Amino acid sequence: MKKGIGYVLIKCAVDKIEDVYHSLKNIPEVKDIYSVDGDYDIIVKVETEDVSRITSAVLKVRKIPGITHTKTLTVVDLE
Repeated sequence: MKKGIGYVLIKCAVDKIEDVYHSLKNIPEVKDIYSVDGDYDIIVKVETEDVSRITSAVLKVRKIPGITHTKTLTVVDLE
């Protein structure tokens, strides 16, 4: 199976952005974390052994206190 890759766009409570950022570092599937300006506060890259495990990794992200909304974009292989 191919490795699963997804990007999670995260909105946070205003006073929780730094706490969420640091909590994300404790999730092994989170490979990159970016604080961004715009409609979302943080974008993370999630990698799993296969695409079927993306959902469980995203659920770990969603459980972090201070997150108010997420949007997940799963990478698809066109070949």
